[in-house]
Amino acid sequence: MDPLMLLFLLIAGLTGADSVSTVSWVSVLSGGSVTIPCFYDDRYKTHLKYWCRVNNMDLCTPIVHTDSPQEGKVSVRDDPDKQVFTVTFKNLTARDSSYFWCGVKISGRSYFGDQVALSVTDGVFTVKWVHVQRGGSVTIPCFYEDRYKTHVKYWCRGYDVRSCTPIVHTDSPQEGKVSVRDDPDQRVFTVTLNNLTVGDSGHYWCHVEISEASDLRDRVSLSVTEGSPELSVDKQEVTGVEGGSVSVQGRYGYSVNKKLWCKIGGSCASERSVSLDGRPVLIRDDRVNRVFSVTMMELERKDTGWYWCDAGGLQIPVHITVNPIGMTEYGGNNENLSSLVQLVLYVVLGSLVLLLVIIIITWKVWDKHKKKMAKRQNTGSTELTLNPDHEYAVTNRSGIIEGAPPGQTSVEPGLHVTYSSNVLRNPEQVSSRCSSHRPAVTPASDVIYSSVALKHRE
Repeated sequence: MDPLMLLFLLIAGLTGADSVSTVSWVSVLSGGSVTIPCFYDDRYKTHLKYWCRVNNMDLCTPIVHTDSPQEGKVSVRDDPDKQVFTVTFKNLTARDSSYFWCGVKISGRSYFGDQVALSVTDGVFTVKWVHVQRGGSVTIPCFYEDRYKTHVKYWCRGYDVRSCTPIVHTDSPQEGKVSVRDDPDQRVFTVTLNNLTVGDSGHYWCHVEISEASDLRDRVSLSVTEGSPELSVDKQEVTGVEGGSVSVQGRYGYSVNKKLWCKIGGSCASERSVSLDGRPVLIRDDRVNRVFSVTMMELERKDTGWYWCDAGGLQIPVHITVNPIGMTEYGGNNENLSSLVQLVLYVVLGSLVLLLVIIIITWKVWDKHKKKMAKRQNTGSTELTLNPDHEYAVTNRSGIIEGAPPGQTSVEPGLHVTYSSNVLRNPEQVSSRCSSHRPAVTPASDVIYSSVALKHRE
């Protein structure tokens, strides 16, 4: 097919330029693969779509069409129901780096489309444009090939790589304003910049040290703004569990129609998408408040990795960690946590039982003491009492001691008092020894006489 003439002015202002959209920039390692989505309006479901490579300012060489998709190095697949066609590149090399075009044929030589920059790097790659607010922090991931796991990585600053000034190395990481951490298992080293100032704006490089003449590197542009950044997320580190979901909220500073959620080294999703690499995804855009939210569902362990939000060409990386079921978001195990909770419950319940036992025993002892005291009081009210001014005394029915001085109160008998009693049922039973004496009182049949004798006091 003849080369298609495309004017880049179409990107900026012609009506219909927003009818087709794609990600602004894609980075991938040499030898890898990438899938790039091209979204279009519902009215273009039946139109021809194509993918071409921009050779200069106005010439785009077609590579593949949806009416004759090929399954080689580059393939295309159209999904009218989701209003997206995807282009997949395989076995990429540095020579594949270029600007490409997602196009929809309208009629004759009329086309709508959008441009994407593909960067294929040897050894290392990172995101391209990041905005951060002054005083904030940001973490930049730098990806490298498996064969460089044991190599030293470093972070430097400078527009030209030849004048790049090293800031921090993985063999001597610092924990100040700039820190670096290498994760060989994930083949990524991350650089964290804290307390950023406007003066920190500039170009930075991710480096993998090979030799002085052949270090591998990729560049990222950092912009630190006084006000709110043009693109930001509520958090750069998100944790979920298998089978669950995670959400990320992004804010953008100006009206852009193209907001994407991409997996670094993978594919992208937009508001029209329902999945990302086979994982259900829900993207909602609140254009009034300029907030878009991304929710990934039915998570699997393999979803762990780096993603990025893209709005108008700006990018902010986000890392998602998917833990096994039973692990908390902080990496702890729920089973261990459950055991600890059970131990605490056992201790608390044991303490409550012990306290209850102590309360019951105390109550029983006190109740027994109260009953004993009451018994003593009841006994004392009917027993004879001792008058200290007489050898003995007799207590009548009223409880008054006969012969006691006025005001004398009863004294409770001590241990040295002996009590006895005699009941006369018949007057004739009085002893003959008493016959010569006239009793002071005529005994009655219902009178009880008692006598009291003092034992010898020591």
